[in-house]
Amino acid sequence: MREVDPGQTSDLFERVAELLHLAHTALSQATAVLFRPAVKGEKKMAAVNSALGDLWQEAEDLASTGLTTGADREADIRTVITDMYVGEDVGRMGVLARQVSDIAWARQTKPLLPDPMRNAVQRIADDCLTLVGRAHDAVVSPAAEPVTEAQLADIGNQQHRLCRMVLSESDSLDVVDAVDTSVLSRCYVECAQRAATVSLHMALLRETAPPS
Repeated sequence: MREVDPGQTSDLFERVAELLHLAHTALSQATAVLFRPAVKGEKKMAAVNSALGDLWQEAEDLASTGLTTGADREADIRTVITDMYVGEDVGRMGVLARQVSDIAWARQTKPLLPDPMRNAVQRIADDCLTLVGRAHDAVVSPAAEPVTEAQLADIGNQQHRLCRMVLSESDSLDVVDAVDTSVLSRCYVECAQRAATVSLHMALLRETAPPS
């Protein structure tokens, strides 16, 4: 019979919560650069780079731990699968946060996005950060409110409306503005979805814990 180490499981919850915290930090700092370009942009980008460096290292370690431990036939299947899934999801969040930060930095020397698109992207960004924060809280405590399907549907619908706006006004839009708007919205929405998936994996880990 496989032995489950409660301490190892507890450490995993703490580790995943920290990964989501790092993702939130990187996204929030990159978003601040995007929407407040004149306010300490270089300092905020340094915070993004630091958070992403830690995030990628930890996510890679987590995913590789799952693969390595999976070779042990006596390993706890629950933690092996969780390590792999969560490591991949959080690693992808790091890639998406990097895309946001790259666009934010590149736009330092460009005019602001047109108001309708700028406002729509900012709403999506704010909702994304809220949902990543909720996912983090749900990992920390089972009593916290999880990210709901309705919330994910809402942020997805916002992206759909923004895409319609971009396509409808394509004749009058700058190509770079249109591309940046589309990529930013996609990155924020997928980050929210990935964070929700991570918290779901961790909830399943709790629910399937063997009796103590």
